[in-house]
Amino acid sequence: MNIFSLRFALLASAISVIAPSALAQQPAPNDSETNILVTGSREANASINGLVVDPLLLPQNVRILGSNLIEEAGFTDLSQMFDLAGGMARQNSFGGAWDAYAIRGFSGDINQGPDLLLNRFNANRGFNARRDVATVESFQVLKGPASALSGKGEPGGSINIVTKAPLDHFHASTELSYASFDTIRGSADFGGPVSGTVAARMIAVYQQGDSFRDFNKSDRLLLAPSIAWQPSESVRFLYQLEYNLVHFTHDRGLVAVNGDGKALPRSRFLGEPNDGQMLQRTGQHQGSVTIDLAEGVALEAGVQYRDGVMQGQSTHNSALVGTRLRRQLRIHDYDWQDLSGRVELSANGTTGGVNHQIRIGADAYRYDQRRVFYRFSPTAANPYDIDIFNPVYGQPKPVAPLNQNLLEQQRGKSVYAQDLLTLDDRFSLLLGVRHDWIRQRVNNYRSGAVDRQSPSVTSPRAAFTFAPSQSLSAYVSWGRSFRFNQGVDANSDPYAPERGEALEGGVKYALLDKQLTGTLSVFRITKKNVLVSDGTSSGFSIAAGEARSKGFEFDLNYALDERFNLTAVYAYTDAEVTKDTRPALLGSGLSNVPRHSGAIYGHWQSNATNPGSIGLGAGITYVGERPGDDVNSGFRLPDYVTARLNLSYQVSDHVAVHLDAENLFDAYYLESSYSNVWITPGTPRTVRGRLVLSL
Repeated sequence: MNIFSLRFALLASAISVIAPSALAQQPAPNDSETNILVTGSREANASINGLVVDPLLLPQNVRILGSNLIEEAGFTDLSQMFDLAGGMARQNSFGGAWDAYAIRGFSGDINQGPDLLLNRFNANRGFNARRDVATVESFQVLKGPASALSGKGEPGGSINIVTKAPLDHFHASTELSYASFDTIRGSADFGGPVSGTVAARMIAVYQQGDSFRDFNKSDRLLLAPSIAWQPSESVRFLYQLEYNLVHFTHDRGLVAVNGDGKALPRSRFLGEPNDGQMLQRTGQHQGSVTIDLAEGVALEAGVQYRDGVMQGQSTHNSALVGTRLRRQLRIHDYDWQDLSGRVELSANGTTGGVNHQIRIGADAYRYDQRRVFYRFSPTAANPYDIDIFNPVYGQPKPVAPLNQNLLEQQRGKSVYAQDLLTLDDRFSLLLGVRHDWIRQRVNNYRSGAVDRQSPSVTSPRAAFTFAPSQSLSAYVSWGRSFRFNQGVDANSDPYAPERGEALEGGVKYALLDKQLTGTLSVFRITKKNVLVSDGTSSGFSIAAGEARSKGFEFDLNYALDERFNLTAVYAYTDAEVTKDTRPALLGSGLSNVPRHSGAIYGHWQSNATNPGSIGLGAGITYVGERPGDDVNSGFRLPDYVTARLNLSYQVSDHVAVHLDAENLFDAYYLESSYSNVWITPGTPRTVRGRLVLSL
């Protein structure tokens, strides 16, 4: 990206915002209900579906986990919310570099950071660190294809994070905590009106600590200022910056011994302590302006600029020979710049007795990624190995030759339209279509080769709901998806884009005066060009011919009153490779995807937030047995159960203390794996004490 484009991105970000539209989204159970200066509750155009509709009439399965749940359960990072989303499975985290997951069996790009939308802007491109929850207003999981509106996405579903924006009243809070493994954390969130038309907010987090893994430390600094300006009733601006600086130990985890992934102590570190830590830095500017043109009609224009680096040296597990583990030495020097923007017109009105919520828009992005990568691969003559039962660290490091020197450039643009038609609070019809044009160029400076591709694809979507009463509805949804795979394979060739098709049907209910709500859904998804592990080239992927996922999900939310709430999910997912030119892959399950998974969490508060109030929360998570890789090797991860307990006491109007315990019964479980030599063990019992001060 040239310096003019960079300056333009920064300037545009500084004068714009992610603003709310004239249509405010209704808060879901556990969602925050604080008012935002420029909106009312958080806005539809930051929401993943861009709609305002009774949940019974929304023809799709959507889970929304809000800031209240984050506070009650003591969550600190995004991955802790996956279990309660339903149908999500943890994936290979690239040695602790990022949060990775699959929705309904499909994980997206396994060699990049988490596949996320942030206020409906793409936040996936680049190697992004694990996401802290301090800035999260709500965590939205939309099952099924959303690419007709939001672009790049999985046919299994998409995740959107709505971030916290300035409020219309003064507020200030801080939280200090100390947890197992000498982990300390401090956070602050304060802001309010600066004048009659301007409000600001500042969120800051610092965390550092050891780990249950030997020689494994990390630290994080997060700064997230934002400012909102509403010069008139019809014009709203919002600017949000998020800066992350993370140091972490690049840790490839355990190896399986005779197929047993738990043969070694879960604390055993098989890398080299003197490698030092990896550095991840990301800066993100988001901004937009919303203008109310007429009653129910609004125009929104937004821009986002993101850049970052991932740098450092680390030792990786490669092959187990007897009790000796041969290892790779890797040196990463990655950086990227990502500029994107969108313009969208929304209109809400009634014609002939039919209500319409229309969104018509266009977006574009410009993305550059530079990857300089050195790798030493072990041989019998120079194994760079370690005894897995009696490790001795500090041996001389081999020379890591240049493995990759690439510049990947992507340019994308699209147009889209969506309309939700509702009639008599009994029928809804959702129609959407999107067309993407993508250009990719990969310069291989090592070989001199230049590879290009320019895919273009249309992604339609249609869904219908019938609600015979105010407590029950049935829906059916169909859509196609398009996902552009970043990076290159072992031959430095670009991956073909993924294309999917999803069919879903379900029943929604709202019983006991809407205290009990939920969804039962069934689905079938097919997807071409799914990335799976390359069995012949370590660290690379190949595009499988076609994979299929089918199953059903059930979720419920119960809110007795302001004192007690309960949420529960269950998912059955059958995902496998169905077509491929490599016979060994046929019938293989998709990595880390269990057939059965579920979770339940409940929280009771004796007297809301009044002094003397006692809080009690408890939950259980179950994850079934699942494949440990994508190459049909027979290696599997065993099922596991973990429990959570949360206690709190409201000392006064402004002071509360919390005690949180995760994995209460100290289960030894395997969280995820990439292969039988890259296995991530789950965290042992962790206890955290928190002091929360607020005004």
